[in-house]
Amino acid sequence: MGGFVIGVVGFLRFGQAAASANNALMLEIAGRQAGGTMSGDVTGAAPVALTMLSSIAFAIGTPLGWLSSYLVLTGLVRSVAASVGERRGDPLVGLARRAIAWWRRRRRETQAVAALAALAGPEVADRIIDGTRVGITGADLVIVASRPKPEWTPGTVLDCGDRWLRVGDAVERTLPVGLRTLYPLVEMREVEVFRRVVRYDLPWRVE
Repeated sequence: MGGFVIGVVGFLRFGQAAASANNALMLEIAGRQAGGTMSGDVTGAAPVALTMLSSIAFAIGTPLGWLSSYLVLTGLVRSVAASVGERRGDPLVGLARRAIAWWRRRRRETQAVAALAALAGPEVADRIIDGTRVGITGADLVIVASRPKPEWTPGTVLDCGDRWLRVGDAVERTLPVGLRTLYPLVEMREVEVFRRVVRYDLPWRVE
């Protein structure tokens, strides 16, 4: 309804201005033909045809026409969808909401990374320690990382060249050097199906 009202009011103003301009052009052609300054082959039918096409020109050639056409078309689609029980939002509003949600998510991620960096300190190379030193049992080795490794999900298999290690549940610990993420690793001694394999070079010594 809003698009219809905007379109009618805008078109009346646009059509009146277009008709006045086309009438003035038609009268000018007739006057110049009567004065002998223009060939009689030139017809005044063109301005009349342009006046008849003013509705199309308004819809596709003016900002107000774009707005009213958009509102009418999207409103019609949403009304038909609602009549069959389907909820459908406005496309531009939905796009704006997704853009705002993406921006907020990126801001939260940036803030989280900055907060983690403040707690963990500078990024350093991984360390490998015995799990008993940090109270982790059942692990053959524990990797101490200064930054989380998103690809190291539980069950991921690390290809370490001559060894295959399965990643367990990560644990965050505050150590004297800062916040660290601890990844327990269990050596695979039997043939198993690998769903996710990540190449990794183990640190050269266990601390």
